[in-house]
Amino acid sequence: MFSLSNAKDLYWVVLVAFLFSKSKEQLYNMTGSSEYAELGKTFMWTCEMFVPSGMTDNAVFFQRNGKSCGLLAHNEDGCLKFDLNPRYTFACVSEYSYALTIPAENMTEYEEGSVWGCFYPGDGSYKSPHVVLNIAIDVHNVSMIPSDNPLTLIEGTKREIRCVVNINAVPPPTFTWYLGSKDISSSVGTDAASINITGKKVDNAKTLQCRASNNNKAPKSSSTMLNVAYPPIVSIPSSKDVIEGFNLSVKCQASPGNPNTTSFFWTKLNDLEFLNNGPMLQLSNVQKTSAGTYRCTGENTYFNGKKGRHSQDMAVDVLYGPEIENKAHTVVNETERVVLMRMIDSNPLSNVSWYDGTKLLKTQTATKTAILIIEDAKCTDSKNLTLVAGNTVQSNVTTYVELVVNCKPTPQNAEITFAIPEIPAKVEWSTIVIAYPEPRFTVKYINGTNNSRISMSLSKNSLNNFTIHCEQQVDQGNHLGTFYLEVSNILGSSEILLHIVKQGKPKAPTAIEVMCYVTTARIKWKSSYDGGTLQSFFVVALGDTYQSSRSDVIEDDGENKVHHATVPFLYPSSLYTFYVYAKNKYGVTLSEAQNCTTLKESSSGTGKIVGSIVGALVMLAFVISVSYFCKRRFTDRDRHNPAKPADLNKDTSIYTTIKKNQEENTERNLYNALTPDENQSQYESLHMADIRGSKTNTYESLKNNSSPSTDQKKDSNTSVFARRGSSEENIPKLSEEYTNTSSMK
Repeated sequence: MFSLSNAKDLYWVVLVAFLFSKSKEQLYNMTGSSEYAELGKTFMWTCEMFVPSGMTDNAVFFQRNGKSCGLLAHNEDGCLKFDLNPRYTFACVSEYSYALTIPAENMTEYEEGSVWGCFYPGDGSYKSPHVVLNIAIDVHNVSMIPSDNPLTLIEGTKREIRCVVNINAVPPPTFTWYLGSKDISSSVGTDAASINITGKKVDNAKTLQCRASNNNKAPKSSSTMLNVAYPPIVSIPSSKDVIEGFNLSVKCQASPGNPNTTSFFWTKLNDLEFLNNGPMLQLSNVQKTSAGTYRCTGENTYFNGKKGRHSQDMAVDVLYGPEIENKAHTVVNETERVVLMRMIDSNPLSNVSWYDGTKLLKTQTATKTAILIIEDAKCTDSKNLTLVAGNTVQSNVTTYVELVVNCKPTPQNAEITFAIPEIPAKVEWSTIVIAYPEPRFTVKYINGTNNSRISMSLSKNSLNNFTIHCEQQVDQGNHLGTFYLEVSNILGSSEILLHIVKQGKPKAPTAIEVMCYVTTARIKWKSSYDGGTLQSFFVVALGDTYQSSRSDVIEDDGENKVHHATVPFLYPSSLYTFYVYAKNKYGVTLSEAQNCTTLKESSSGTGKIVGSIVGALVMLAFVISVSYFCKRRFTDRDRHNPAKPADLNKDTSIYTTIKKNQEENTERNLYNALTPDENQSQYESLHMADIRGSKTNTYESLKNNSSPSTDQKKDSNTSVFARRGSSEENIPKLSEEYTNTSSMK
């Protein structure tokens, strides 16, 4: 080994450099004993070389930071070493491999970052690339930024946390992040030393940990506890129903937040003035205006003074019964289409019903608009209809919907006959007329002149319902006759025929129809004018000797009404002549004869024998009755007293009859003359019914019948005789109750 400290050594260095100098540049390989050197531990550089072309000796220079620190050569004498820096030791590993060793005691931070290389002494173009010596420094100080512990985050917000180690750690450490026991390293970005944490309620009180390691050493770590601030969670019903006028009380509850101190307040959407502090919402005497959406808010205060809030809405629905729109009456013309409409304010929606009196017209369910349509308005449609509404809160809320139809007068009776038993007499009567506007009236003779003897007055029952009261003193025969009452308004006129006559025998029945069977016959006829007093009917069948029979007594149902009777105990295969008898206290009339032959009997003749006997007995009774009737008739005439008027309201016929109380017995005696004793009980019932009966017509009955006939609707200039034959059943009955009074005073 030699040293450059003397001239001899320097000589040899220059000589070797000259001997090995060469112009070609070639690369050598310079490697360390490890990737990183460690402080206090031996480190060795190895230079792998080759002998350049044209050269014969093997030799290399080791260089540190551009300065040579040693020369190694190898020849037949072995390894030659020229140590230029005593900090290092040199060795020939092989003929082409040479080593520089940094002893452990010299491996200090001084060597950190030093640049090393080797080159051929004779030709500097043959050299290794420069290699930097890095000293490995373990991670020994790990911390987090921010360093708060606990680390507070607000729910839903993000925050960056960095993991830092000692600045001189070599190689760069590897970082691993844990939240609780879960590795969350996969969520970091390109910089593994930092992570973004989003505050979550579920992560509250969990530990966030950063681990760092290098040089295959056990990791070092730093950790902090997360304190996630979050608001309370309130809970209230989503909706609440309350009946108007009642009280409402609702408590707002909440799951505590972090921090766990919670305060409450209530607000109302679209009502900026409403504020109720505290968890209780209390509404007294709830009104419709109380309906709406109420919001409960629970809040706490975060570390930074901000408020954590959570709200929930509750819909308050105020329930109330129906309120029906109040409107004036509706006025229309006849034949027009009428739409009656009323708005119904209610919650929930109401069911509605339309009534005409007690008659149900229409129903609607769950509606806020009640509608009733009348396609063709008639005079009789003028009335107060009843509208009833109801829901679950209140039922049977009722109002009247008034409909007025402009129409010419419609009388209750188109023709009235007064039959008086004697003169003088006072006649009083009244009738109801439907009209709008209010009608005018006058009574005239047949020749068209006014009749001033009849006094009249008008009373108003309702908006379109009127009663005309009339009376006349009949003092002589020329006061009898036919008159007409003209009732009119701007829309037209109607007439009521008035007949004042004396009582008499009934007119004969008409339209006789007979249907014969084996031993019976069925007879149908139409009644005629009753003579001004009560009449009844019976049918007689006349055949050969001892082959006659008769029916039971049939009560009168009114003029021009169809009646039926059955005649029993007839002989089969026999020709009979049938008569319908109409009788009152003034006499008896017979219908035209109708012939009919009974059917043939298929059984034995026993029935014929029985029928002959019964027929003979009936015929005998009939002859005796007629004889007795004639005798009693003359006897009663001799005992005739002045008549007293009877109450015409008790006449069940359309004709109003003035009767004398004394003639009641006469009527019974007459009937006794024509009727066998066994039928007297039937007459008793009929007669007593007549005495006690009363004739009362109501508005309700008028409106339920059909409209007046076409003849009754003619203008007032039409002949009054065209109106004859109009009967009560063709006149609409009125819904307002009244009494048609005819009396004799």
